[in-house]
Amino acid sequence: MEEKIITLVVLSFEKAHILKSLLETEGVECFLENTNLIQGAISTGVKVRISEVHLESAMKVLEGMMQEELEPVEVENIPPRILLPVDFSEYSRKAAEFAMDWAHELEAELTVFHTYFNPIISTMPFSDTFAYEVNTEEMVMELEEKAKEGMEEMKNFLNKKNEQLDKPVSLKMEMVKGIAEDEIIKFSKVYRPLVIIMGTRGADRKATDLIGSVTAEVMEGTKVPVLAIPENFQYSGLGGMKNLLYATDFQEADFRSLEKLEKLIRPLNITVTCGHVSSKEHSQWDEVRMTGLKEHIKKNYNEELVKCDLIEHEDLFVGIEGYVRDNKIDMLSFTRRKRNLINRIINPNLAKKMLFHSTTPLLVFND
Repeated sequence: MEEKIITLVVLSFEKAHILKSLLETEGVECFLENTNLIQGAISTGVKVRISEVHLESAMKVLEGMMQEELEPVEVENIPPRILLPVDFSEYSRKAAEFAMDWAHELEAELTVFHTYFNPIISTMPFSDTFAYEVNTEEMVMELEEKAKEGMEEMKNFLNKKNEQLDKPVSLKMEMVKGIAEDEIIKFSKVYRPLVIIMGTRGADRKATDLIGSVTAEVMEGTKVPVLAIPENFQYSGLGGMKNLLYATDFQEADFRSLEKLEKLIRPLNITVTCGHVSSKEHSQWDEVRMTGLKEHIKKNYNEELVKCDLIEHEDLFVGIEGYVRDNKIDMLSFTRRKRNLINRIINPNLAKKMLFHSTTPLLVFND
């Protein structure tokens, strides 16, 4: 039977070569595709290819490499900051309005961040030589010029909003080359914002528009809370945000996330409901745990603004959707649990499902 060759992952040039070395050390044969043989330092989107029979071993190596890159950093004594990745679309602009208003309420600095993609230099065998695209440099320059124009328009848009505020928000603009999700995660490690705010659109939209998948990848890869603003969300100012549902399963991470959440929304006067979807089978035990959570809230938070509720439903996803609709929830929040790569592929987590199905802003914390 012929061996099936598959793509394990697509990475930047540097990361692809690091992974190749790690795989070969573990005895997993692999090779790279889309590597720019002439100017390797600027190549992006390099495919790491392996035999399918080595998938499980390769997954473990890849997961180990990812975890090493995502070590948590200390955030003490850092001034309040918000990171706003943009792609200059209409839904990205909606996220910018939200971020601007939130930065004003938190008295936080706002950094607008854009990544423009380097085109891959494709190669194909032709006799004993390779054929290269000769206009790649022009394409890079064109992409950079469009990115600069987009950033200038976004800056003007936000400056106009700034003029309407009693206390202007401190604005910064950052633009880099690379793969969007990689660069956002990398920058957030250095910048250490309170929250990353991103626009997103549904998975049923144009295949060429990747902001939805980029947002999902950033949620998976960063330790910073990520707020996703859906394309169809009707934003009428922070004054219209009255109710937030935090979906809890009574894990220790929920208590840490609630502490961060309280700091983020303290100036907004939003009511937080800690909700848990409970089936009939587990309802009695869930009531006991909910009582414990209520005691914690009573000791640590304003009970008028933080409440608890059991959501009776056999299906977690349907139960949350119904509760959001029936109780006029303006923002939904989860804590994303750490899972291995195989589970991520086989069972996309609830946060990612909600990201592509909801019209409600989704605030995701990481465990």
